[in-house]
Amino acid sequence: MNSDRVPESRPFRATAIALLLATSLVACGGGSSSGHGPFVPAPIACDWASVSSPDGFAIGMCASTATGVFVDVGSAVTMPLPTDSYNLTLDFPTALDSNDGSTAFTSANLTPPEWGRNLLGALQGISYEMPLDRDLKSPYAALTDFHGAAGYLYGPPWLPPQLEYVRFGTWEKVPTGNEGFVGPWYARTSGIVKNFWPLGSVDRVYRGYVAGAIGPGEDGSPYLQRLRSFSAPIEVVVDGNGRVVSAALGTIVMPYYDANAQPGFEALAVDPPRLLPSMTDVPDGVLTGSVVSAAGPDADVVDGRFEAHYFGPAARRGHELAGRLRLRTSNGLVAIGAFGAQFVPAVP
Repeated sequence: MNSDRVPESRPFRATAIALLLATSLVACGGGSSSGHGPFVPAPIACDWASVSSPDGFAIGMCASTATGVFVDVGSAVTMPLPTDSYNLTLDFPTALDSNDGSTAFTSANLTPPEWGRNLLGALQGISYEMPLDRDLKSPYAALTDFHGAAGYLYGPPWLPPQLEYVRFGTWEKVPTGNEGFVGPWYARTSGIVKNFWPLGSVDRVYRGYVAGAIGPGEDGSPYLQRLRSFSAPIEVVVDGNGRVVSAALGTIVMPYYDANAQPGFEALAVDPPRLLPSMTDVPDGVLTGSVVSAAGPDADVVDGRFEAHYFGPAARRGHELAGRLRLRTSNGLVAIGAFGAQFVPAVP
């Protein structure tokens, strides 16, 4: 199956890089004036080639090769007043440090909904770009936020939670038409929000969504030929000590437009990922672990990691949970995502 059968006709937020890549790939074609066949130029090398890191939570995509690698990019998002403002600070590996720095997003950088760039998979959030340009082109930086997400033309198993204490989404940094980076982020909304683990003696259930990007890895993939956005429901069960007991993603969906420019969603042919917790987590610290596959007929997750924190004020300890993940599949894909979930009280 080739999930690129119907391309998007307008940019989805985390596939904006893909549109730039497609433009660059077209530009790489050409003909030969000698009449001996088409001239195919050598791929243009991308700077990330020497700094790929299996531990990174960002993806670097290269247009001329249509491949991507994990890159270890430090990222931090803060939300100064007014409430529609964000500061994104990125710290790249030394070889890419020309991309370091902070980008401030305000209401002046909010992308209009009709541009479609506030969508990842089947989730609708809010999106910011610097500079703001309907005809997206490099260089640019961008950020999405799904703390108040809505479902978009898709019947989800539960409604996206309206998160109070944490925000999450993706960032993009595209310095040239041949190279771009996308990564996940999550951050508390204010200083009164703490990372205290929940108190209690019974299991707790958190439900929410993952949003991110997936595309061909460094060796390419027969399944996808470019970066795509995705979303999926996530349910996390934790014990009375606050440690993860089980965590699973539901169906991962990617958007497309049909021949009549009508949006739709297709399921990713990868067995549902599971988050396998570490046994060394320290209370009130970060939750960590690996990403594995459930049994099934589709491609498997062959490597992956996640991290997460609890969020809430002292009076509502651990009311929300947010984090990020990365994974690699047996059919040559690499993916990154951020997630946010909210405590679901037991029904008496």
